[in-house]
Formats: sequence, C-alpha cells, structure tokens
Amino acid sequence: MKETHGKPIIYEENKVKVLSRLREGDVEYMDLSRWSYQDRFFAFLLGTRFFELCGASYPSPRKKEEVPVWFLLCCGVQMRMHTTAAYDRLPGLLKSGPILSRVKFNVGGLQGGFNNKNRKERESPVDSDGVRKFFKDTPPGSLRQWYNCDVVKFLRHNRSFDKHGIFILDQTHVVVPDNPRYKGAARMPVDENGQRLNLSHLTDEQRKAVPLRLCYGLSELIHVGTSEQSFLVGGYQWGPGNTDELVQGRALIKDFTDSVGTDVIKLLICDKGYLDGAFITMVKQEAKADILIPLRSDMDMYKEAVLAVASPQWKGTWKPWKMYEKNGIQYIEEVACVENTGIWDTCQVTLYLSVMRTTIINGGVSYWVLASTFKPNQPGEAFAYYEKRTQIEERHRQLKHFWNIGAFTSPHESLVEAHVMFTLLTYSLIQLHLVKQHLADLTNKTIDTLKEETNAGKDAVIVYHNRYFAIFDLDEYTYIIADLAPQANERLKKWIEGNKQMHRTPSG
Repeated sequence: MKETHGKPIIYEENKVKVLSRLREGDVEYMDLSRWSYQDRFFAFLLGTRFFELCGASYPSPRKKEEVPVWFLLCCGVQMRMHTTAAYDRLPGLLKSGPILSRVKFNVGGLQGGFNNKNRKERESPVDSDGVRKFFKDTPPGSLRQWYNCDVVKFLRHNRSFDKHGIFILDQTHVVVPDNPRYKGAARMPVDENGQRLNLSHLTDEQRKAVPLRLCYGLSELIHVGTSEQSFLVGGYQWGPGNTDELVQGRALIKDFTDSVGTDVIKLLICDKGYLDGAFITMVKQEAKADILIPLRSDMDMYKEAVLAVASPQWKGTWKPWKMYEKNGIQYIEEVACVENTGIWDTCQVTLYLSVMRTTIINGGVSYWVLASTFKPNQPGEAFAYYEKRTQIEERHRQLKHFWNIGAFTSPHESLVEAHVMFTLLTYSLIQLHLVKQHLADLTNKTIDTLKEETNAGKDAVIVYHNRYFAIFDLDEYTYIIADLAPQANERLKKWIEGNKQMHRTPSG
C-alpha cells in the first residue's frame, strides 16, 4: 500500500495486470522475499480496508498525528501475529514480511519514516518507543469501547456473524505476577492457568489455606460459526479478577446490541455464573435473543424437574443420548423435556427445561438440567447446543498458552489493555480471514501451527505496479526474465540500477 495524506492506498493482488507490465520491463518495485501466511493475512486486511476504516474511529490520544493511526494499528496486529508485547522487537518485525516492508518503501522515501524529521537512515518506518507511548497514552476504557463498537461494526459489515447467530458468553481469569503495580488486579482462588478452584468440598479452615493469585477477569462474547471451527470475539470486558461475570456480561450484551442491533444474536449460551432471573429477562426482552443455561442443583426449579421425571406418574419419554466408558465404568445418558416447571419469581419470561439422566452401570443415577427460553423441538436439542460451549475452554487455553495473552512486558494499565485488545483483535481477524478464504479447517489451530501449515515461507519474488502486486516463485520469475524482449530487458535493468542507487544515497 501507499500512504497519501495519512490514508493507505491499497495494493490488490492481480497477477494478470502485473505480469503484462513485467513482460514490458515496467515495474514499480520488486522484492525477493519469503511470502508467508502473515503477508497474505495483511493483504486481506488491506483489501477489506480494515486499517483505514477502523483507524479513522480509533480513540487517538494525539491531537497531531506524526504517524497515521492506521499504520500504528498495523504495528499492534503485527506484534500479536508474532505473539510478543515487547515494542523493542517492532523494527525487526516490520521488516519480516513483504507487505510491511513495502510500507516503508512507499511512505518513507530516503528517510524511511512518516514525518520527514529524521536526520539519519531509519531501520523501520516508525520508532518503537513512539508506538509504545501512543498505546500507553490511549485510555483503556476508550480502547475497549472502540473494539466493542467500531471493530464489531466492521466484523458485522464483513458478514462475520452468520444467520444462525449462536453466541457464547464466558469469563476466564488471567493470572499476573505478584506485583502491586498491576492496577486493578485482585486476588482470587484460581490455579496458575486462571481456572477457578472448587472450594465447595473444603472446610472453612481449609478454604483459608488456599493460595490466592493476583489476576484479572476477562469476559468475552464469542460467536460460534456454523462450521463449529470459527470463533470470533464480538466484544470483551476486562477488569479486576473479582468482578462479577454478570456485571461484565450485561455490559457486553448492551454494547453489542447498541452497535449492530438486536437481530444478530439468536441464541446466547451461558454457564451457571450468569444464572440470574433479571439477566435472563434482559437477554430475552431487550436483546431479543434466546438463552440457554444450566440450573444449579439447589434451585427449586431444578428439584421440581428431577422430582417430575422420577415420579411414577410422569408421562414423558427418555430418549437415548450417549453411552461411554470412563476408567472402566460404563455410563448411559438419556434426555427428556419437562413441561409445567413452575415459575421463577425473578424471571419474567417462560423457561423450558431439558433433563439429562446419567445411569452408572452397577451404580447410581445423576441428573443435569438445562433451562432455555425456546421450546426444544426434541429432547436432545438443548444438549447439542450446549456442547458448543465446551469448546471455549480450548480457546482460552490457546489464548493463554500460545497467544500469550497474559505475557505482559509492562504493568501499566493502558499497555496491559492494549496487549489484551490486540490479542483478541488479531485472533478474530485471523478467524475471519480463514473463513473468507474457505480455510475453516485451520481456524482451530494455534498460531504457531497455523503459520507452519499454511506454507509460511516459500521463496518468492513480489512485483508491484501501480496499485497491484503479484507473487511469482523463483522458477516462474526466472523464465519470465529470460524471455524478455531486448527493449523490455533494458528498461528493467535501468530500473534495477536506479533502485540500487536510491538505497545507496544517505539521508540528509
């Protein structure tokens, strides 16, 4: 891309047009490089005008933009593509791919920068410390609102949320070092991976002995694609580890519906942490969405449902669900729907209950009850939907262990928020790219595996002309050059010599 008046002019991949000019010896720029997954990904983002559209609404802390916001967003995404939060790595990262290397050629001239204030040659288009200060000065709340509003609108515009509208609302915890400079972090009974510890079986004395870890609470509204492979973050909330998930959940639903309307979420799947009559009512009546949630065993509605299906007078039917063996013990699962479940005082909408009965061979019987604001068409429907939620744990594991969402290099509040936001942003944009490129089978890969499995590193020659670029493997390029007519050959050699002279000239 080129930079004109602070806005990027997009290069599009068009091999036919570039090849016709190359055969005439007429090129604008050439680069011998390794064409990787990240290059195709950034070309996709440029083609969708992501940096231009979302950069225009970014809550910039600067009155005067020395560096265009769209390029600073490029830097943030590039860093998360390499799963780093260290800004001193940025100069090398900006030279690691043809697309971002091309940005320097277009916008930097001899100085290699945006503002023409440099007195010596630059290693990269921007100073890494300048990028760090830009994000450090961005208020965390404004950054979060930008994602939950403008980025979500961009995702909606690009048809990221399918017509089935299945979303999952979930909270996890991100553990940080025991450092008081992590503003807002709270101590919670979680393990080193941020999973809540089950204290229900412990005595009061034993609970006091459980170690508390400093952590943040991260809530996400996640869209589940029809392929059940694609997950996009439709919004997030970040706060102290002891923040009630209901508080973050209400804010997420409101932000999402305010941004893209009430016709996108069709079904919201939650865990027991969101079991609140007022919340369920809000989702159904205000967000116009159905909700699916498990009941606690101490609830009257749960007890009534279990008593109903266990009664000799019950006229319902159990349907086989699953049979499996674990640790040498056989289990049989059956499902059923329950009518006339009574009223939950704080819930102002009708609920339908689905019950699972698990029979242990030569053992006992246990029950599990799901509540939904939709009436299931058949007994297993609610449980089939709820199985989608189990995949969220794998996504959280990836974000923590492979995307390093908690590997902060600074405890500064704004830099912590920027690291989290860009991790979720880059993850979601990659999911969007893979789905749009019909590579849905790769969407559940970790970032390292993804880059390995998408031919990340074949040698190539990238040729640019006007607003187009084309990728040629070395053999193909060699044949084209060997077959050039004399006049085209001379024109190409003249361009090569001029390009060499330009890069030899010191900056003033």
